[in-house]
Amino acid sequence: MNQSQVSAYLTRHGAMLDAEGDVVLTNSDSQGVLPFGQDGHAILTQFVLLTVHGDDAESFLQGQFSSDVKLLDGTVAQWSSYSNAKGRMQASFLLWRLEQKFFLLLRKDIAETFRRRLSMFVLRAKVKIEVADSVIAGEYLAAPETGLAVFEPTLAGTAEHAVVSIGTQIRIFCLSAEKDAILPAFAGKLLPSKLFDIFFIRAGIPWVSRATYEAFIPQMANLDLIGGISFRKGCYPGQEIVARTQYLGKVKRRMFMVEISSTNCTAGMDVQTVATGEQTIGKVMLSVPVAAGKYLALVVMQISGWGGQPYLAGDLRSLLLRQELPYAIPDMQ
Repeated sequence: MNQSQVSAYLTRHGAMLDAEGDVVLTNSDSQGVLPFGQDGHAILTQFVLLTVHGDDAESFLQGQFSSDVKLLDGTVAQWSSYSNAKGRMQASFLLWRLEQKFFLLLRKDIAETFRRRLSMFVLRAKVKIEVADSVIAGEYLAAPETGLAVFEPTLAGTAEHAVVSIGTQIRIFCLSAEKDAILPAFAGKLLPSKLFDIFFIRAGIPWVSRATYEAFIPQMANLDLIGGISFRKGCYPGQEIVARTQYLGKVKRRMFMVEISSTNCTAGMDVQTVATGEQTIGKVMLSVPVAAGKYLALVVMQISGWGGQPYLAGDLRSLLLRQELPYAIPDMQ
C-alpha cells in the first residue's frame, strides 16, 4: 500500500494529512470526540514501525529491552522499553516477532533517535535495524470488555499484515507497503489520528515521546503492571536501577489517568500541587482533548501528591481528577 492509496482512502472519508503528517478531518462538524459507545478507526500516523532481524537479533534485543524477548513465539506481543544507564526510558513500545523478524511499534517523534541509539550497540553482531515501509491503523470496538487483560496483547497475521489485539476493544494493523496490501473494512467512522490516543489512555498504556524522553523509569509508567518488565532475565541498560526500585525501594511515582479542565494540556507539562507550591511532582505523558476546555490524560506523579490538590503548572484552576485505570496500582496509600 503506497502513499497515494492512503491519500485516496483519506479523501473518500473526508480527511487529509496536516502539516505534521497527521490525519485530520476536513469536515469541521466531525472533529468532535467519539463516544466510547461507538466503533471507530484511524490511520495512526503518530507511530512508526521498526524491524530488527538477523542471526543475532534475539540475543541482541534480549540484552537491550526490559521485557523477555525470548518469550515471543508469533502468537503474542509484549509491552517493552529501552532505558539509559540510569534507568530512564528513551522509548516504550509494542514488540512482537513474526517470520524471524522483530517488530517495534513506537511514537514517530522518537523513532529515528531510538533507531540510531540502538544501532550504536550492534557492533559486530549480525543484526539490522530498519524503519519499515508500512501503513499503521488502529481500530476501536465498542463491544464490552470480556476480562482479557490489556497487558496481554495477542498477535495474528503475517509479517506483511500483522494484527495485534489489545484486550477486546483495540486492534492495531500493520500493513507492509511492499505488498499489494489494502486496508481492511474497518468498523465505525474514520477518526483523526491523534484522537485514537484516547483509547490508549483509557487502557493505561504509556507511550514515551520526545516530550517525556528520559523522564521516567519503567515502573513510574506502570510498565511492571502491564507485563513490560521481566525480573527474571539477564542484564540490560538500566536493569540495576529497575531491579533496585522493585526489590529494595518503593515506587513513589506512578502513572494515573486523570481528567483535567484547562485550555491547554500537552505531553511534557509539569504537575504541581497546592500544598507544595512550585515544586514539580509529576509530568503529563499523554493527553487528548475530550471537550472544550477538558482533557483526558495519563500523568506520572508522586503518589503522595494526591493529598495536595495536583494541578498543571501555571494554571491553578486545572485541578486533576483521578479516573480508574483497568488495572490496580499496588502502591496507593
